[in-house]
Amino acid sequence: MITTSGDGRLIRPVKSRRPTESAFYQQKLAVWTPNLTPKALWPVLFTGGMVFLSIGFGLQHVASSTPEFSLDYTYCQAHGDTSNRSCAQIINEHRGTACKCVVNFTLDEHFPKNVYFYYALENFHQNHRQFVISRDDGQLRGNIEKAPSRRCHPLDYANRDNQTLPIAPCGLIANAIFNDTFNLYQQHAPYLPVPLIGGGSVWPHEHELKFRNPPGDLRTALQNYSRPPSWSRELWELDALNPDNNGFQNEDLINWMRPAALPNFRKRHRRVDHSIEPFQDGMPSGSYTLHVQYTYPVASFGGRKSIILSSPSWMGARNPFTGYLFLAIGVLKLILSCALFAVNYFS
Repeated sequence: MITTSGDGRLIRPVKSRRPTESAFYQQKLAVWTPNLTPKALWPVLFTGGMVFLSIGFGLQHVASSTPEFSLDYTYCQAHGDTSNRSCAQIINEHRGTACKCVVNFTLDEHFPKNVYFYYALENFHQNHRQFVISRDDGQLRGNIEKAPSRRCHPLDYANRDNQTLPIAPCGLIANAIFNDTFNLYQQHAPYLPVPLIGGGSVWPHEHELKFRNPPGDLRTALQNYSRPPSWSRELWELDALNPDNNGFQNEDLINWMRPAALPNFRKRHRRVDHSIEPFQDGMPSGSYTLHVQYTYPVASFGGRKSIILSSPSWMGARNPFTGYLFLAIGVLKLILSCALFAVNYFS
């Protein structure tokens, strides 16, 4: 309310900062204070433990019923080698060479579609800090006009044809890209190739924002650049038949440039084309042959490599960890509930 003084001047009331006398502002709201006694807690923990155990057993059932096959080919025997050496031994003795090995295996069950083909590495610490930061994200986005980032050192420049050329893509992580190639056949007379195709493992924003090719012809744009020292192909030759899967936007390169958090990891490599007979309904059980162009060394640092065939369920690929976690928490809840019950009963 505004009042006036005797001389006609307006007198404005002084605003008070004092809160109103309500229960909310004076913090006098009614609250419920639970009485956490053993008698009140053990039924809650027991019920929670049973719920967690039920979920854990369900998740374990789904994981165990998800078809998955793993084949370790680290020390596969070199095809046609008269000394019966393994491919790991050959490429350790002659770095930069390629070795071919043939591995036979049997699928004991039918794999329903969709069937995915993974490669897996063990004891490969892709999460090492110096390995992870050794990259140039601006270069991967197609900005090749600038000099490579200092983080790429010592794989930022290379000597080639008596010239010092910048490397694209530069850095340790790109240089170490997995480069084994696979051909899978079903053992019939004659061998029936299993159609393995790419696609579907890259998020749209990665193609649009994180990995882009420079404008114009890719080969012309990179003519003054060198490939990484460990590569056997140029960047524009990763998939010359599909321009949308070539260069910095190659799916295999993008998958590899996502560092794995643990030393044992798998990355999706291909998927089975189910539009071709007789794989419309998945991969039939039976005998198969895997032809590997073995070029990636892992035996020198105690690593291992394998291929994995998986037909994911609604939870994805087989992963028993979540089920084990729920079971462990459920058992812990039951143990605590039994302990509180004993305290309540005997006290």
